[in-house]
Amino acid sequence: MPHATIASIVSASHFSMQRDTLVYCHPVDLPWVPWALPGAEFKLLHADPDSGRFSLMIRMAAGVEAPMHRHVGAVEGCVLAGGFYYDDQPDVWFGPGCYLLERAGAVHRPVSPQGAEMFALYQGPVEGLDAAGNVTGRIDCHWHMKAWRLRTALARRAGARGDTPA
Repeated sequence: MPHATIASIVSASHFSMQRDTLVYCHPVDLPWVPWALPGAEFKLLHADPDSGRFSLMIRMAAGVEAPMHRHVGAVEGCVLAGGFYYDDQPDVWFGPGCYLLERAGAVHRPVSPQGAEMFALYQGPVEGLDAAGNVTGRIDCHWHMKAWRLRTALARRAGARGDTPA
């Protein structure tokens, strides 16, 4: 079975296919959709429900402090604008051009005083944790696909396009 791509979720005007091996888009043409983290938004670029992998553009507003969370699968990312640090390592700044590999099992709490925009490739779900380390929530490939479909359908009805919130 071929890999599922987000091309089947958003309109063909955003994604193009060349052969069966290449799907591409211009993320600037996609709307921002509210994320599970208050003050953050995402653009779903690819989703593979069979493997659980998904790729996102993520934008965080200035002052966003993510709750403690664990990566069930590894995450690779590249900061495009702004930046952030982890609350337990405030002297290590991840700014524009910085590549990160957060291995499976990583537990942390990012803080973005000035806001940030990044590309991230997730190899699995993310679990929210309470102070005792208990799982309080989980977002995965399916959560992102559902949120994307719902919010972009609402945006299309309202006439939103491009770098506007959905």
